[in-house]
Amino acid sequence: MKKLKKTFRRSLLDRAMKLTRSGISVIPVAGDGSANEPKKPTIRWRQYQKRIMGKTELQAKFTSEAHALGIICGRVSELIVVDFDDHLRYQQFCRHRPELAKSYTVKTRRGYHVYFRTGEKVPTHQFNGGDIKAEGSYVIAPPSIIAGFQYKPVNDSFPLTLNRNGVDALLNYFHVDSAINIVPGRQLRKNEDLDLKVLYRRLAQDMGRNNALYRAASAARDRGIDGTVVEEELLMLHVHQVSSEHHRFESYSERLLEARRSVASAYRRGGSRTEYGHVISNSVREKLLREQKSCVAARFLDSLVLEGWQEESYFTLADAMRLGAKYGLNRKSVLQTLTGERSTFNGKHIIARRYVEYVDIEGLKGGSRGRPVELLFQTPSVSRLLQVMNVSISPSDPITAADLKSSQSYRLALHREYIRRLSPRASMKVLAGRLGVDARTVRRYNHLLGVRATATVGRFALTWERLQRLPRARRGQGGRSTAGYWLETKDGYRTPAWRHVGAALLRRGETGLNVCMRRTSMWSLSPDATVAVRYERLSTEQFLRLRLMRDGRDTGSSVAEPLRRLLSRAKGLAAKSRYEKLRLDYDSVSERIPDDKVAETIEAYLCAFDEQGNEVRRPARRGVAYRMLKEFGNGNVFLALRDAYREFRVALAEHAAREGDISSSMELLAPVVA
Repeated sequence: MKKLKKTFRRSLLDRAMKLTRSGISVIPVAGDGSANEPKKPTIRWRQYQKRIMGKTELQAKFTSEAHALGIICGRVSELIVVDFDDHLRYQQFCRHRPELAKSYTVKTRRGYHVYFRTGEKVPTHQFNGGDIKAEGSYVIAPPSIIAGFQYKPVNDSFPLTLNRNGVDALLNYFHVDSAINIVPGRQLRKNEDLDLKVLYRRLAQDMGRNNALYRAASAARDRGIDGTVVEEELLMLHVHQVSSEHHRFESYSERLLEARRSVASAYRRGGSRTEYGHVISNSVREKLLREQKSCVAARFLDSLVLEGWQEESYFTLADAMRLGAKYGLNRKSVLQTLTGERSTFNGKHIIARRYVEYVDIEGLKGGSRGRPVELLFQTPSVSRLLQVMNVSISPSDPITAADLKSSQSYRLALHREYIRRLSPRASMKVLAGRLGVDARTVRRYNHLLGVRATATVGRFALTWERLQRLPRARRGQGGRSTAGYWLETKDGYRTPAWRHVGAALLRRGETGLNVCMRRTSMWSLSPDATVAVRYERLSTEQFLRLRLMRDGRDTGSSVAEPLRRLLSRAKGLAAKSRYEKLRLDYDSVSERIPDDKVAETIEAYLCAFDEQGNEVRRPARRGVAYRMLKEFGNGNVFLALRDAYREFRVALAEHAAREGDISSSMELLAPVVA
């Protein structure tokens, strides 16, 4: 055992020396030698963010305490590493960007590390499903062992070298938005080309088609592109874009009208990015309002933007006090935001700080000795706010100086701009949750702003086949009304939506019989909007999901028994999931099977038919695919992918049920059993 440990340490040191000779800065890490902090360096490593160890120093630092190897990212090593925490997210990356997935890749305990070489400065930050490791960070490298798992390369090719455009393309893939790039110091220039269709498609994947259209139009507006050009490029694409599964049905004319309003709204807002240098996303504002139950921090951040402070610029406490006095924030509120109870979120400072000895006209000059005499604060960038608050980037509604004068005016402005921009369909609970207030306060805001509500009712025709969707009346409930849904005849007569009542009406030959359900209202600031009832199509699966949720809420029960029945039925249906066959040719192999190592983990196989008509099956590897195309002909080979949609939803529903989230569990199960 001792000989094995000695051999492993020797291999670790040899690997460290090899990397050092390649111009990569390395540090010793505790590894399994430390049960509590296996990824903690055994030395103070800040100095090695600027220089690389020599051979003698390397041998001295890698002592018996080091059981793992760390590689410092950033400009010292000319290295950035994409750290995937989710295996599915890595597979998606390989499918979407196969040319980048060819770079050097290491298998970790939870996911993968993909290495890239670049001389550009990139900040370390998070994305949905992992991290971008760059300046000020390090990663564990092979052949390290952490918690019994040994890090091994799965793609031993050299790391790809990226220029400025390559780095932008990589980061924009993970952060979607290229209109407001979250990399500090990087803004779109007027003479750069902007592909609106590509931008819209990428945004639609993360934030939905409506927000995507608004953001794409805002990007075009900031670039000086005329609104008619945006409409020509995006209107038809938006109209035919597939909406989310539970989105209400919309006709072609409704979608077209909605698209024109979104584009017009984006051009009315004006260029916030070019005017102020950076913006505060609505997602950040809403998270602060919800979690802190106060709008002090959000108001201070917006005052920085309104005053014109640029990203990552420094200011003193005296500057902050003057700014607070100008925009209606007292001394206590400013101190709470900078150093008090509202200055942190999940243990991280929302507004970064640092101590310096000297502040001169050229900026910061940190001394190496002496007592710090000045506390400075750094204006947070878009990327820092998103990372600290752990939210995705979203539109930013414009805020004026008058809106910052009080807490009520600030919340009222956010509510006003949200209604004006989207004319949303949302419940009072959702509207109140955005602002961190109760429903009564939102009703008061609606009265002050003159917000008009349009009631919405979903309905579908009742037939004998759909009768099973209605609930049975239990003992003593025959005369009670059903929670939020009813039966309505052609003459407008309404009855409770019990199954025996529906059967009696159908047996009587009633025509034009509909099942109706009250849906969330539509809110608008338009003076043309009228308070009336709007009818829309309702699918039977939506009705089933909402009925189970409302029945459980109305009776006060946990609806555990209906949920158990749904889970049982969904598991049976999920077991019958089939394979989807995709035709392959020489051009599509690299897109469908981006990497041989990854393909082995996918539930898929290659198939073709020989001259006798027999099906030939082989593993889903890229090399095998090319050989089969050569053997059976181009276009006669298929990639069979397991349709795991049902299995995936059932697994998520079971997890939600265990956590006690009955409504989410039923929402996931309804499409499976429909």
